[in-house]
Amino acid sequence: MLNRETDLLKEAEKLENQSKIAEGDKNYELAISVLMQVKDNYTKLGLTGQVSIIIKEIVRLKRLIGDERKSIQSYGRNQEKINSKSQFNSSLEKLKEIKSENTQISEANGNVILEKARNLALEDKYEDSLKLYNEAYSLFKHLEYKYECKQILWQINEIKDYQRMAEFRKSKGVPINLKDIIALASAERRRQRIQQGLGAKTRPVEIDEYKYKKRNDSNLTRPKGHKLLEQMKLSEKRNETLKNTSQSNVKEQEKNFESKWKDKQNKLHKLREEKKQKDELIAKGQDLLEKGNQKLKRKEYEEAKVLYTQAIELFTQLGWHNQIGILEKELWNIDLHKKEEEKKGEMAKISKLKQEQEFQSRVSKVMSEKERYNKKLQQHQTALSPDIRSKIEKIKLVQLKAEKDESSNNLSRALARYQYILELYQSIPKESIDLSNEINKIEEKILDLNAKS
Repeated sequence: MLNRETDLLKEAEKLENQSKIAEGDKNYELAISVLMQVKDNYTKLGLTGQVSIIIKEIVRLKRLIGDERKSIQSYGRNQEKINSKSQFNSSLEKLKEIKSENTQISEANGNVILEKARNLALEDKYEDSLKLYNEAYSLFKHLEYKYECKQILWQINEIKDYQRMAEFRKSKGVPINLKDIIALASAERRRQRIQQGLGAKTRPVEIDEYKYKKRNDSNLTRPKGHKLLEQMKLSEKRNETLKNTSQSNVKEQEKNFESKWKDKQNKLHKLREEKKQKDELIAKGQDLLEKGNQKLKRKEYEEAKVLYTQAIELFTQLGWHNQIGILEKELWNIDLHKKEEEKKGEMAKISKLKQEQEFQSRVSKVMSEKERYNKKLQQHQTALSPDIRSKIEKIKLVQLKAEKDESSNNLSRALARYQYILELYQSIPKESIDLSNEINKIEEKILDLNAKS
């Protein structure tokens, strides 16, 4: 028996280390599964304090799983819209997990209370024991654990019978082993917990056949000794039968558990692979969208359309239909932007051509006016005096130099030449030739150069 307890303790410590490694790898499901085995080992050893600690660890890991799922689901506002139905289901699942966690905590507290009640009964502290049994009964009744409630009521009745027979024990010197009564119920309870942990349907052993027949108060004071002895032998024989049956059931359940454990590991591996592939598709789709946005900013519309189309194919594999609809609408917008840009380009070309035509028209007009002026000037010059003709020729030469200085950005010299031209124009009498237009142009030029300098 001691070796068995030592093996269970070593196995529990080894499994706790495995759960820590799994938690470090963020494989919380595996860590929880391993801790469930640890809890069973500590329960078998009667270490209620360790059972409570393990249950708290399981609850903490389940919360981490919930936080991790919530982080994955908060992918972005668009994906939140896409996965709204999934988030709703996740919230329901979260509520179920919280309810399950509360049930596990309540169950663990109930088992701790039962363990204390049994220990007090073995120490002959019957009233304190009965109070704890009643407290445990209320807790399990709230959880709707009918079988546990039935077990607790059976133990309460046995302890009360045991109390009523105290005087008889003292008078006859025939002990009734209360420890057997309590141990029998404890063993049956552990068997039920193992079956429930393995997913097997519970088939409780009928405890009623182990119960003492209810005695009338008139017969309690003087029961027959040989009947009590027969009941004790019968109880011992049935305890041995129950022990052998429980051991056989445990071995069979261990085999079933190992098979289910392997199946669960295979499912977990498959789920991890599927999640890995999904994450890779999501990352690739996000990369394509980013590149498509960059192409769109550079107005490379055809390249952007190719990238968006590839992203649509990936999201189709993921089943993100809402996101696909958004991208298809974006493709339509790209075509619209492209047409608008082409239209703007055509309008710009037309506008530029029109401006060039207007400029050429103005140049032609100016040149024709200049030619007419020169022609008119030549006609006047033939009728003018030699002195006036000389001044006009000089004005032409000085104006050419002034224009050259202006083009080379020598504004001060150009300004001086234009002022000299103005003086020459003003020295020609209006009676000989009217040069008012030329004088006005020169004055405007001088004002323009003064503003620039």
